[in-house]
Amino acid sequence: MALKDETPTKTEDCRGQKCPYPNLSAKRSMKETAEGEVVDFLVDYEPAIRESLPTLCERAGWACESVRDESDEYWHFYIKK
Repeated sequence: MALKDETPTKTEDCRGQKCPYPNLSAKRSMKETAEGEVVDFLVDYEPAIRESLPTLCERAGWACESVRDESDEYWHFYIKK
């Protein structure tokens, strides 16, 4: 099942944040997230979606998936711990 199809435990709004803040928000939030839960991060900073967040997830061993919002103004970046 795709992460976008799972029900997120919570949503973190990172819109308007530039690097490194989306990563810092993700690290903080994922510390508080139980194993197997999904968090939906709303991100509008493309370098975070393309590079920094996927790298963070790979290093931490978390699954991730980005999906462009239907408004085309930001992404949903799903992370599963």
